[in-house]
Amino acid sequence: MNNNIYKHYITIDDDKDDQKYNCNFKGDVHFMMGPLSIYQFNQFANYGLCAVRLWQYIRTKQGLTYGHKKEYKGKDTSHLFVYIDNKNLYDWFGLHQPTKWKYLKRLSDDGLLEYETRGQGKMPLVRIISPKKKIN
Repeated sequence: MNNNIYKHYITIDDDKDDQKYNCNFKGDVHFMMGPLSIYQFNQFANYGLCAVRLWQYIRTKQGLTYGHKKEYKGKDTSHLFVYIDNKNLYDWFGLHQPTKWKYLKRLSDDGLLEYETRGQGKMPLVRIISPKKKIN
């Protein structure tokens, strides 16, 4: 079997000619069209798995909503508002509607995110306000 076909998928040695996979883990970790902050992840992880799922859903929606627009290409969208709907939140990350509201209130009270209610039966607008790195 030819071992050269695996060189394009996994690079074990330090090959300077392979620029496609060079420096993949330098700086921010990338997921869904934007950089993720490990500090933000840790802040949400202090509140449990459901909070991390909510954070991941918000970042996913921000990437999907703003990632294809020209004015946001290559820019951080973690500070922009997105709608949080119940169907996709449950289908994608397994969070129910009561859990969503419980964590929105708790995380908002502790200053990690901000949300706006728009009335009964309407999706809330949510954005992350936690800093991307630890500030003394």
